[in-house]
Amino acid sequence: MTIMQLLMLGASAFFAFKIYEHIQTLQDDKEDNVSEPSASPAPSRTADAFSTFDSDALIEKADEAREKGDFQKALAIYSEANIKAPNNAEVLFKMGYTLVQEKRDDEALEYFEDAIAVDNHNPFAYLEMAKIYQREGDTKNEKIMREKAIEIDPSLKEA
Repeated sequence: MTIMQLLMLGASAFFAFKIYEHIQTLQDDKEDNVSEPSASPAPSRTADAFSTFDSDALIEKADEAREKGDFQKALAIYSEANIKAPNNAEVLFKMGYTLVQEKRDDEALEYFEDAIAVDNHNPFAYLEMAKIYQREGDTKNEKIMREKAIEIDPSLKEA
């Protein structure tokens, strides 16, 4: 096997493990919500069981995990939302933002670029990219990204 094939195998195994972890967290949540084994589920519980297939519900759940500092769980849920609703600029941006919080800047840049490719009117994607370039000492690209963000939202010039 070539090195590239080994890297791809490793990445596939990593994501398979993350999906497994995510499924386990979903099952844990379901077990926590069961009150009586003989009781029939309430209508709201039935609706919640199907909400995991809705990308908006997944985004909310991922946002909660990110706010609690559980970045791995948030990334797994965002990944699932990205599968359910591909090319969703919000999901791509939030994946990039979560990766920045984990100090995984190279991966974050890729997600911000993907988010911009879908919706190039989000000034915050450009700002996050500018911050990464600033940390890397790439003043040329930092300036370009800041200018694009200000072009979209002139009020950012004052910030």
